[in-house]
Amino acid sequence: MPLITASHDSLPYIDRPAPPTGPHSLSAARNLIASSLPPSYLTTPHPSLPPLRPSKLTPAAQAEQLRIENKEPLNAIDTTRYELPELAPNTAPTQTQLQQAYASSHYLRGRLQNLALLDQFGKNAWLVGNGQLEDILREVEKELVEVRESVEAINRGRKERQEAGRGEMEGLDQAWRVGVGRVVEVEVEIANLEERRRRMLREGARAGG
Repeated sequence: MPLITASHDSLPYIDRPAPPTGPHSLSAARNLIASSLPPSYLTTPHPSLPPLRPSKLTPAAQAEQLRIENKEPLNAIDTTRYELPELAPNTAPTQTQLQQAYASSHYLRGRLQNLALLDQFGKNAWLVGNGQLEDILREVEKELVEVRESVEAINRGRKERQEAGRGEMEGLDQAWRVGVGRVVEVEVEIANLEERRRRMLREGARAGG
């Protein structure tokens, strides 16, 4: 549901086209719009917008968001544990080096298992995934065609209704223009009569004096 319900009274199929506008007209329109807006319209939310919900991020999520804002590198995973230590010749490995070698061996064994599974089942999984995506794409394309047909039907009906009322609208428009012209003529005549009355009063005052 839209936040603001607006009704645009436009008749695009029977209205007269607007006169061409130049850069000066566009600049004047923008200046007029800017003058009617408050100074803080770019930073103040619209009153129709609901208030923002309070943040429920965990401390870890807030720290991650702060890291992204500061453009700091991600150092969450220590990759050195998967690197084989270099031993000096004729020296026994230390406990730390043995732990690193064990972690590296465990990691490489897991990678070999995953590569073997990928080689065995990866192709079928990829084909099944593609088939599912194609089904979703067909459904979306079908929905898009239905929406387009609905929009075209609405526009067709709108055009037919406007074309059916073109004669009446043009007659009303012409009557309005004639009426406005007559009102202007009456106002001009009233102004002329008022000026004539004032002139007669001035002449009468001078004759009496």
